[in-house]
Amino acid sequence: MKKIFYYILMLPIFLSGCEKDLMDYEGLEGVYFAVQWGNSWGSERTWPYQPFTEVKFMQLGNADTATVDIKVMVTGSVKDYDRTFRVEVNPDSTTAVVNVDYLPLENDIMIGAGEYMAMVPVRLIRTESLQHGEKVLGLKLVENQYFKLAFPEWDAVKGFTSGDVREHFDASLHEIRFSDMMVRPTEWIGTDSSPYYDGAESGSWGAFSRKKLEMICERFDLTYNDFMSKTTMPLALQMLIAKTMSQLLIDRYNAKDPVLEDDGRLMYFDGCPWASKIGVPWIPDEGYYD
Repeated sequence: MKKIFYYILMLPIFLSGCEKDLMDYEGLEGVYFAVQWGNSWGSERTWPYQPFTEVKFMQLGNADTATVDIKVMVTGSVKDYDRTFRVEVNPDSTTAVVNVDYLPLENDIMIGAGEYMAMVPVRLIRTESLQHGEKVLGLKLVENQYFKLAFPEWDAVKGFTSGDVREHFDASLHEIRFSDMMVRPTEWIGTDSSPYYDGAESGSWGAFSRKKLEMICERFDLTYNDFMSKTTMPLALQMLIAKTMSQLLIDRYNAKDPVLEDDGRLMYFDGCPWASKIGVPWIPDEGYYD
């Protein structure tokens, strides 16, 4: 089974200070989820802290599983001995099923001597149901003999604004939201319908569909991520895809093995001698046009 290690790397709230500042901090010895993300042009120095993490299997190639590392930070002075904190599944926010959508959680995580953070590894499983909807795995930190809950009422940190800022949330809770739904990528040159063609698909690639994109990927050895940037999807490649795929569909049609979309219409690329309208099945006895 293939596995992709999908890392969520976060920096501490104490980033602006030095290690001595952290070690001299005298306060509650607690733990909190320290997950940051935001705009691509930002960094951990400006990304806001977030109460959830999104995992999209569609962007991970053909991986059957994904391991998400969720960062947990500690408050209080650094110790010269190992400590553990406890994390559990939060049933109040979880829709995922253990051993179906994710593997059992490692509950007791060690903070090593001299350390102020650790990662909670969460292993997600790619299932067919994720193509139709999102699953949620909720996590919660639990007090133990070493740590209290540091920030059950978290307030946004000033200056960490390069992204969607959540002003208030419980930093002892975190959600992992994961799916395998395919949405239309950035570099898709086609439309669902055109008023000039009586509502039929138009453009070089016509309407977007998962089936169509997967056929392109198989024929050209591409991935979903290749359709997200002009660098990986230049105009010359776009035109080649339209020409190649339309000829493939015509050949399949002439061989009496037409490629149909899920609603029964003929798949369309520019160059195909038929029109296809979303939701209108192709009727073989009526020839090309539905």
